[in-house]
Order: sequence, then structure tokens, then C-alpha cells
Amino acid sequence: MGGFLIRRTGAALVVLVLASMLVFLGVRAIPGDPAIALGAENRDPALLAQIRHKYMLDRPLPVQYGHWIWLGLHGDLGVDQRELSVAPTIVSRIPITLELAILSMLIATLTGIPAGVIAAVRRGKPSDHATTAVALVGLSVPHFWLGLLAIIWFAVDLHWLPAGGYVGWAHPIDNLKHMIMPAIVLSAGFSAVLMRQMRSSMLTSLGADYVRTARAKGLSELRVVGHHALRNSLITVTTVMGLQLGALISGAVVTETVFRIAGFGRLTIEAVNQRDYTLIQGVVLVAAAGYVVANLLVDIVYSLLNPRIRIS
Repeated sequence: MGGFLIRRTGAALVVLVLASMLVFLGVRAIPGDPAIALGAENRDPALLAQIRHKYMLDRPLPVQYGHWIWLGLHGDLGVDQRELSVAPTIVSRIPITLELAILSMLIATLTGIPAGVIAAVRRGKPSDHATTAVALVGLSVPHFWLGLLAIIWFAVDLHWLPAGGYVGWAHPIDNLKHMIMPAIVLSAGFSAVLMRQMRSSMLTSLGADYVRTARAKGLSELRVVGHHALRNSLITVTTVMGLQLGALISGAVVTETVFRIAGFGRLTIEAVNQRDYTLIQGVVLVAAAGYVVANLLVDIVYSLLNPRIRIS
């Protein structure tokens, strides 16, 4: 197990270094002068030169990258256009998006996995067709459109829930009222993915030899499905859940914008709109790191559930 963890962690670090290089070069490839975007709107040559020197924009790219990585290893991602430190700004926004992503994952898990099991057990029957159709709709409907519909129905027409905003855990009931609607909207596509993956995995398990043996032993259908087929099907679904968590964290951009939630996703939009190069570097690097960490955790959990992965 120790060797497996070392190999996976080493691979994750290599991927993270490559991702940081792509982030750095991608931001540098954005058209325009970073010095102008950083505040020298009057285009005074002396002020432009001063800003380039301050942010090391007059140095070669390898030197700039090395300086950025060295500061990043010490928790310093630079300062944005408002002269605020980027790292604390990102840290203050991540818990909001994490709360939204975890709540969305909980909703998707409670709906997608049971729906996939029902669709597999009742394959070819009306319930299977119905759940498959709902999953297709969940995958096809854009989040911004679904969010706007939810606001019109539940906030404007019915007055059941607030239209947006974030109040924090100091007021847990109000916080849940503000977060439940965007969480449901964000979980729509994820729930559909879980349902389809669960259905596929369950169909494979239900056709396996060990399931036929369990039925031949006279076990009840509930025990065959719940103890044997479902248990083995969850191994594959666990991988999908881990990868989708990273997608939820970085993909909450649209949902947070529609519902006016000041999370990590909305911070990304603000950085792009303001052409804040330092902030863009920070948020994209953190998003990439989130994917890498999610993949590493998935590998570890998957190896615990399926020891054959460690052996191979």
C-alpha cells in the first residue's frame, strides 16, 4: 500500500507541475499588456515601466515562472489589481463553493444512485424508460436556464425560497434556504451522470456469475441486489463521484453567477471580466490543484475498495 501511495502521489505532483506551467503560459498568452490591466490606464511610460518591474514582467518567462512557483510554495500567489493578496481572497471563497458542491453531491447521490438501481432492476419496463428520459433531460438542460426557471417558479411566483445570495452558517436555516435551490440546479447534471453510470454498473453486476450463484442458493432478490450487485457496482460509481466533485467545484461558475453567490466560481468570472492576470493565475491553479487532489483521493479510495488495483 505504501508503494502504491508513493507512486500515485508522485504522479499527482508531476501533473500539478505541468498544470502550473500551462496556467502560467496560458495567462501570458492573453492579448493585451498586463501592466495596463494592473492599473496603468493612463499609459504613462514611466508608470508602465514601474509596474513591469514591480511584477517582474520585464524578466524572462522562466524567471517569472520560477519566482511565481517559489512564492506559491510559501502560500503567496501575488496581489491583484486592488492590491489585495490573492491567496486569502481565494481561501475566503472556497468554503462557499465547497458547501454548494457537497450539498449538490448529497442531493445527486440520494437521487441518482437509487434511480440507477431501479432502472437496472426493472430493465426495459416503464420505470426504466422514465428514469432514463429524466436523466437525459438533466444532462441536456443548461444550468443557467434551469436556474432562471427555478428563480421564477420558487422565488418570484411561489415565494418559497430566496432568489439568491449567501448568508453563511451563522444563520443555518436561512443559509439552507439560500443554498438549496442552487444546489438542486447544480446537481441536475451530476445526478443524471450517476444514474446512468449506476444503471450500467448494476446491469453488469446482475449478469455476473456470483449473482447467479447467489440466486441459485435461494437468497432473496433484495439481498441479491442490495448485498451483492449493489456493493460491487458502487466501486465504479465511487470513481465517478470523486471526479465529479472536482467538476462541481470548478463548474459552479454559472450557478454562482445566476444566484449571486460570492463563491470561487463567481471569483473566477470577476477575475476574467477585470482581466486581473494575477487573480486569474491563482484561481485557475487552485482549480487544477482541486482536480489533481480529487483524482488522487479517488485512486486511494478505489484501491481500498478493490485491492486488485494495488496488486497490479
